[in-house]
Amino acid sequence: MSAQGIPLKSDFRERARVNDIPVARLIGFEAKEIADGRATVMLAAGPQHANPMGTLYGGILCDIADAAMGMAFASTLPRRNPSLPSN
Repeated sequence: MSAQGIPLKSDFRERARVNDIPVARLIGFEAKEIADGRATVMLAAGPQHANPMGTLYGGILCDIADAAMGMAFASTLPRRNPSLPSN
């Protein structure tokens, strides 16, 4: 389940493949490649990502770095068995 109680597909790789990552939709980045402890994300920065000075807000960089790091780590974990109950 997602934070809002919306069921998510069981494997994050599939969610990333179809760009079904809630924070990616919010910020506007795409997961391009996730495998073997690596993740590549792409962001087309726009005015909605600007800080008060008009440059890219550093928090956006932190968000995409955090998401990429989490996806890279998760790619090293064994695939979940869908027949087992999830907690």
